[in-house]
Parts: sequence; C-alpha cells; structure tokens
Amino acid sequence: MKTKKLMLLGIFAAFICLAMPVSANDVLFTPMVEIATANPGAPLSALRCNVVNVFHAPRSGTISIIKADGTPLATTSFNALQPKEVASLVIDTFTNPTPITLAYCKITVHRKKGSIRGSLSRTDEKGNSVVVVEAK
Repeated sequence: MKTKKLMLLGIFAAFICLAMPVSANDVLFTPMVEIATANPGAPLSALRCNVVNVFHAPRSGTISIIKADGTPLATTSFNALQPKEVASLVIDTFTNPTPITLAYCKITVHRKKGSIRGSLSRTDEKGNSVVVVEAK
C-alpha cells in the first residue's frame, strides 16, 4: 500500500512540474523615478539603468528605460556579460515637451533573475547620483 501511495505521489509531483510553465527569461523592475525633462536653457539630469552580473557564468539580456505610460525611452542588450561586470543604459536627452517624466527600468535576463542585480539612478547636471532605486 505504501509503495502505491509513493508511486501516486511521484506521478502527481511530476505532473505538477510539467504543468507549470517554465520561463527562460526572468524580469526585474525598479520603482518609478521622476526627472525634469523640459527646462529650456538649463542643463538636464540623466537616467542611468545599471546591471551587474553576480553569477559565476556570463549572462545575457536587455535593459529598458520606460515611461510610466509604457512607452520605451531607450533599450539595449547585454550579451555574455561576464561575472562582476556592469552594463548600463543612459538617457540624457529627452524629446518630450512634458516638464516632468516618470520612468522605470526593466531588466530582462536569460536565466534566473537572482544572477544579476540592477538599479536606476537619476543624476544631476554634473553626473552625480541624486536618486538610486533597486531593481527587484
């Protein structure tokens, strides 16, 4: 009787594992950051999304900075990012006439999201970070 229960339990566990979708990509998001994007005659700050590989093997994926309405401001790929190396995406020129823009960073990694860390920072006109938020 015990053997039959164990066999049924094993079949059930295998069914659950096969029924669950497995994604080859994992995604990290940062909170929204506010930035002045229309101030004629004044130097503007920038948005910078950084990714660091904390895994022992190379990682590939994409980095996007996206407006609150879902419109991508910029996107780039990182390919075979080596352990302890950093990839970045920077926006320092804005074409929208809106005085303030809300944006966030979306980081997609091929494999597990725990293998990378990410952040979005807003810099001042001199390049100093004034706001930094973590991607989760």
